[in-house]
Amino acid sequence: MRVPPTFHVSGAAVYGRISVARRRFRLALILLRLTPPYLMLGLIKHVVPVHRLARWMWRSPSAPRDLDSETRHISALIKLSQIAGVTDRDCVQRSLLLYRVLSHSGADPTLVIGFRRAGGKILGHAWVMVAGRTVVQPEGEALGYSPAFAFGRQGQLLPNA
Repeated sequence: MRVPPTFHVSGAAVYGRISVARRRFRLALILLRLTPPYLMLGLIKHVVPVHRLARWMWRSPSAPRDLDSETRHISALIKLSQIAGVTDRDCVQRSLLLYRVLSHSGADPTLVIGFRRAGGKILGHAWVMVAGRTVVQPEGEALGYSPAFAFGRQGQLLPNA
């Protein structure tokens, strides 16, 4: 008996569909887990000092560093920021949450807060660095921001930011 050609599916094609579905499911789970703290940080960043937020957000590593997990979480955080539609105004909450996720994965991140003058105003920006390189976005200094504060392990203020 001959099977119609529309039913001939290679193992790679089936595996590819399962793999895509699995990645989407993992992304959805991560988004569900990151959304509540992202929203909470959007509110409390206006009333809680950043040094206290940095201490709250630090999580001790749960296991040896997992680069795949880091990549999934970074991708989910970028997606969450895009969904929220405030990518130009959420650098503090996004960076705090990224600092939390990366510290828990063992990446030893540094949360940096910087400032610059523009049009008679002082503008602020937050970003995260791992091993001396920025994560997710262009380095704040490259955008004209001078680092003012940096927080390392356990949310401790680092000297000479």
